[in-house]
Amino acid sequence: MAETTNISFAPAHVPAELAWDGSLSEYNSQLDDPFLAASRLLDGPPLFWARDAVHGRPGWVIARHALLREAFIDWEHFSSEGGMDLTAMLGVDWKLNPVNVDPPMHTAYRKVLTPFFTPKAVGHMEAAVRATCDELIAGFEDKGGCDFVTDFAVPFPSLIFLRLMGMPLDMMRQFFAWEQNLLRGTTPEARVKAAREILDCLTFHLEQQKRKPATPLMENIMGARIEDGRPLADGEILGMFYTFYLGGLDTVYATVSWAMRYIATRPDFQRFLRDNPDMLPKAVDEMLRMFSVVSTQRRVTRDFTFHGVPMKENDLVIMPIYIACRDPVAYPDPHEADLDRKESLLAFASGPHLCLGMHLARRGLRIAIESFLCRFGDIHIPEGKAYSYHAGSTFNVDSLPLAWTRKG
Repeated sequence: MAETTNISFAPAHVPAELAWDGSLSEYNSQLDDPFLAASRLLDGPPLFWARDAVHGRPGWVIARHALLREAFIDWEHFSSEGGMDLTAMLGVDWKLNPVNVDPPMHTAYRKVLTPFFTPKAVGHMEAAVRATCDELIAGFEDKGGCDFVTDFAVPFPSLIFLRLMGMPLDMMRQFFAWEQNLLRGTTPEARVKAAREILDCLTFHLEQQKRKPATPLMENIMGARIEDGRPLADGEILGMFYTFYLGGLDTVYATVSWAMRYIATRPDFQRFLRDNPDMLPKAVDEMLRMFSVVSTQRRVTRDFTFHGVPMKENDLVIMPIYIACRDPVAYPDPHEADLDRKESLLAFASGPHLCLGMHLARRGLRIAIESFLCRFGDIHIPEGKAYSYHAGSTFNVDSLPLAWTRKG
């Protein structure tokens, strides 16, 4: 991180040595691998103020595993409410639910959803997840190759999401296009347009569910009672729907793409997994650690000092898990998979906002990797081809050309 001489972009309470006149997304895009690019920040201060922390907004960036773990737990200082700009963009009075809600209401909302995302509940989904995987692979398995992102990674979580929601499967490509425009639109107008089109679609779906819930999850949400036995308001339900939409598509497609790139560029590791299928769950955890693509946002609730750094009420705080998961203090040799690691996983955050969908994400990633390794040998990026990515609020692979030999 380059030294800053001009700190006019930073508020008065930010120490000059912690002010960085840079864009986090641009910095993360400077190398062939955004995770390696971002991990350079581990050579600088553990906490700093960025001129452009996310979508042009300035704020604090936490760049150490230990500090990030601590901040996740301390929701009383680092609030999930008000950190993201989506609901302001939409002009609504509800929040993404439960991710942008603090306890105790966070706990009440989470109780509505938890029964459908426990390890046991996810186990019951395995057959459907595997069938989705098989259906997608059948479309290209005899062709000797594919673009993993377009042909598999994008539709795989999208179809799972649509089935959970009880929405038409032919909406897959439209939903993904909306999401890309929302998260990576080149103008504020493009992002707002996508956000509102998504909301219109989810609002229409809500009205349908009021008449006849399409899935057990929808039935549970529509019939839920919280606080003193009141039903969920429309805004609360839409907040849940929007959360499923954002979390179910973007992060899963990205992580499975990065994991497959890693496997395709390391033939020895690929052979090891084929020869030792019992190690696949550990390998999945390492893929989740190395390729956690998420950078969450928090809002400082009141003036206080965090590890010697003065923070002010309403300061934006960016919590890039992708940096913390490459911190060598927590994970020696952090850029390579080590199936003997003991440090607990931070890829799904921690504290009250531990990711609700982590068991489904882990199961989906395992099934995807297993399905490719069982069907194909020598999975690799063809000579003369290259992958492409973009690094914004999440790290996403845009294209990943693969080739293979068909196993008997």
